[in-house]
Amino acid sequence: MLQLDIREVNNQQELAEMFDQRWLVLRSPLGMEKGSERDNHEDGAVHLIGMCDRKIIASARLRELSPGLGNISYVAVLPEFQNQGIGTRLMEELITKAQARNLKTLRLKSRINAIKFYQRIGFTEQGDSSDFLGIPHIFMQLEIQP
Repeated sequence: MLQLDIREVNNQQELAEMFDQRWLVLRSPLGMEKGSERDNHEDGAVHLIGMCDRKIIASARLRELSPGLGNISYVAVLPEFQNQGIGTRLMEELITKAQARNLKTLRLKSRINAIKFYQRIGFTEQGDSSDFLGIPHIFMQLEIQP
């Protein structure tokens, strides 16, 4: 059984390692450069990581868009650890963090091939798909119970 520790990033070194892991999973396969894995909303966001043997194998970000409304982005699990429930555990912890911050609604932009994953957690599709980074995405939303 995999020993997984899901927690917030603790320091600048972990933040840098998380960005590397995020790039490796989400941007490198698209041929995108280092630096494309971050945006101007990193400060003040909650950065969760999944650690296994002192290595970051999973990560995700939660930030408040407006009172009661949160956004989840950059959900990334290393390919060799996918389909083992790690992404689900990461999302469950993000939802707990959102509840603690009195967020009532969570939104995210899902790649089309990840829709079923988010649906299993309770997210529903909102609107039509659109292209982002050359990949079809769709907005999804979850109403959180207190």
